[in-house]
Formats: sequence, C-alpha cells, structure tokens
Amino acid sequence: MREGDDVTLIAMGGAILHAQAAAEALAKDGIECDIVDPRTTSPLDEETILESVENTGRLVIVDESPPRCSLASDIASIVADKGFKSLKAPIKKVTCPHTPVPFAPSLEDEFLPNANRIIAAAKNAVDYA
Repeated sequence: MREGDDVTLIAMGGAILHAQAAAEALAKDGIECDIVDPRTTSPLDEETILESVENTGRLVIVDESPPRCSLASDIASIVADKGFKSLKAPIKKVTCPHTPVPFAPSLEDEFLPNANRIIAAAKNAVDYA
C-alpha cells in the first residue's frame, strides 16, 4: 500500500487507516514506512511480508485482536522463523491489551490500536541500537 525503507507496518481491515495515518506522521520525521495489507489470513502472503522485512529490517504488526493467539502473533512467529536474519530490531506488535473489552466508548478508543501507538512502536524499532 505504501513503499518505504525504514520500517514495515503490517495491518488489515480497519487497522490500515491507523497505519496510514501513522506512516504520514512518521514521514514528517523522516521515517519512511512500507505498509503491507495481506488482505487474507489464509492463504497468508508470507512472501510479500518477508520481502518487506528484508528491505526494512524492522517490523510493526498492527492487529485489533489481543496479543496472544492472534494474526499478529502468527505473523511475528513466521518472520522470526523465516526472516530472523533480516531483522535489525525486535518485532513490535500494536494490539489490544490482554484484558476484557471496556464498555465505555472513551476507554474503547484507548483499547484499540491507534496511530499514536503505531508511531511509538515504529520509532522504538527505528531507534533500536
């Protein structure tokens, strides 16, 4: 969806909008994001994901699921297994917290992944020593 050399953002569905907003903000700071929307989970386009990570060396996965037993966990596992040598920084996941979904709309906004959390994860990956 977008080409960049500094960090790969992987997102699907509604998370794409947040990833795009984060990429726009990061570009103003000189961080160019490669955005990958796999579109389907089965089959999962592992080749595109691994090529992007090989190009950037950094990975941020955005998923509206909890952090365990999710698409984010599956993608992180695949990259750790098949693309480990390409990584320059630990894989970052921006997911919902491992808690029940809050009832209050104001808390729900903080519960779901958002552009600010993606920006923080991407900067953390880029700044990794």
